[in-house]
Amino acid sequence: MELRQFIAELKGRGVYRMTAIYSAGAWVLLQVADVVVPAVGLPEASITVLLVLAAIGFPIALVLSWLFDLTPQGVVDATPVTAPGERVSWSRTHIVEFALIILLALLVGYLYLDRLAYQKSEQGRVEEPVPERASIAVMPFVNMSDVADMEYLGDGLAEEILNLLAKLGELNVAARTSSFYFKNKEVDIQTIGEHLGVAHVLEGSVRYQGDRVRVTAQLIKADDGFHLWSETYDRDPRDLLALQDDIARQVVNSLHVLLSDDSRQVLSSTTTVDPLAYDYYLRGRAYLRLPRGEANLEFAVELFRKAVAQYPAFADAYAGLCKGHLGLYSISLDVAHFESAESACHRALTLDRRAASVYIALGNLYRSSGQYDQAISEFNTALSLNSMLPDAHLGLGDTYLEKSEPEAAEQHYRSAMELQPNYWQALMSMGNLLFQVGRVGEAIPYYRRISELMPESETAFNNMGAAYFVTGDFERASAAWQRSLDLAPSSTAFSNVASSEFFLGHYDRALALYHKAVELAPEDYELWGNLADAYRHSDYGVEMAEPMYRNAIRLAENRLRINPSDADTLALAGHYHASIGDRQAALEYLDRARSLAPGNMYVNYNLATALAALGDLDQALQAVKLSLAAGYPWHIAAADANLAGLRDRAEFQALNPGRTAGNPAGAEGR
Repeated sequence: MELRQFIAELKGRGVYRMTAIYSAGAWVLLQVADVVVPAVGLPEASITVLLVLAAIGFPIALVLSWLFDLTPQGVVDATPVTAPGERVSWSRTHIVEFALIILLALLVGYLYLDRLAYQKSEQGRVEEPVPERASIAVMPFVNMSDVADMEYLGDGLAEEILNLLAKLGELNVAARTSSFYFKNKEVDIQTIGEHLGVAHVLEGSVRYQGDRVRVTAQLIKADDGFHLWSETYDRDPRDLLALQDDIARQVVNSLHVLLSDDSRQVLSSTTTVDPLAYDYYLRGRAYLRLPRGEANLEFAVELFRKAVAQYPAFADAYAGLCKGHLGLYSISLDVAHFESAESACHRALTLDRRAASVYIALGNLYRSSGQYDQAISEFNTALSLNSMLPDAHLGLGDTYLEKSEPEAAEQHYRSAMELQPNYWQALMSMGNLLFQVGRVGEAIPYYRRISELMPESETAFNNMGAAYFVTGDFERASAAWQRSLDLAPSSTAFSNVASSEFFLGHYDRALALYHKAVELAPEDYELWGNLADAYRHSDYGVEMAEPMYRNAIRLAENRLRINPSDADTLALAGHYHASIGDRQAALEYLDRARSLAPGNMYVNYNLATALAALGDLDQALQAVKLSLAAGYPWHIAAADANLAGLRDRAEFQALNPGRTAGNPAGAEGR
């Protein structure tokens, strides 16, 4: 067919019209979709799908318009508009119409290609790796003064600089408990960087010279020891607050960090505090860094009180009061300390609403009292102020774990580890979670990693020994526990070694070790309960055990007055009451524990031991089944003297015959 005749046929058969209508319709459809699709929440790929469908439909529409006509009588075959061989003149109108059709088709094609290019660029932008945040560890500043009592100054200055840098979301700052672990240890900068997972280390020294303070600070690259910046300051002791701000700004400048407006405001804001109040505050912080004993915490609280008395608008000192009272409450479970901690925290927030650390302290306070929803709210507020706080995620994880929501707890523990992969407290929390839910084999690598990062951590070796014991690797368990005792004679380590003797039937040896544990932690109701169990099954019998059980009950009830939702404590209290024959009280405690945590393997196991003590062996057997199904190790149950009445029953042996062993006290908390 001649080209002119073909073009005439295109026009006569309505192909021109179809092309114009289709192209215009496709263009309008795509413009509308570009606005509507994001607004209604549909995926961006929906627009690409429309483009593909429009492109596929275009040639189909042209073919259909060539072959068929739409008439009042319906769809009929199209009839030729020119006779074969007929010559058709090519007017200017034909040329213009044909050109318009080509332009419309090209417009649709352009839109299609443009959309594909946009999608590709978006994908490339999303998949482009996000630059890693600059990472830094702030080490304790070495005391170069002749007076040893001045050590608090270097530690306090370093901690305050660390806290200031941690408020900047653009920096990844190693937690204080991690960096201060290396205090007074002969470790090179490269090793510190590897252990803490940071690229830079800030170190320094402090020296008192007459009525002046000389502070030296230097920022070092961890991989090669290159000094990025160093400076020596001679200041009046009253200028220490301004000095820490100066050092923080120099660190940020040396790392070439681009700060947000909020971060710039943090660095530019100046704080004026009475020098004597600030000195009291730094001394109080020094006591908080010491091992958490009642005497140290009381000294800290007294110094913080002096600080706020000297300067009532000192928000950080009130935050220190909150932490000090919270620590005392965790030891004594004295309601007065709880109330004082809550009051101090709220006062700190009144003075500084953007103090994320205070929200974390409040979250831990409410968590410890069973006010879980309030605790979650406080931790989330801290994260809204700074999303890079691993301690806020740890607090959320601990809260969800106590709410019997281990999946949510695991998510937050993993978030904390993503923020700081070598943060030992995050690793410990994750290991303890896995231990508690019965995934003990998965917990071991976390404890082992902590022992590598902190070779002098008795807690890591203690928990690793407990995990090995539960999995049946008694040789490694014994070695880990011995290492823990060599490092520090903690109550938990003594208790675990005592438990191994208890489950081996060596009750006299267990008694001696449990007594040592109780001496170190006289307010721990679990230790008193363990001691009572050992007396009950020894030659001394229930008569000697009963006073220990009653003391354990008293201490457990102190805990429950603050947190009545503590299912583990309720179940243990039920076991203690059952062991002295108090059936009614035992069943009340056990029913409350089961209603709060019906799937908790420890609750069900303590339910089994309590029912066995009451002589309800059939019900005890069912509780053992529930506990084993949730992950409690068979070989521990098989060796437990508290379940001696079940050992000879065929139903008990059928649960997992042929395996025997013992039991540790469990993983120690942070």
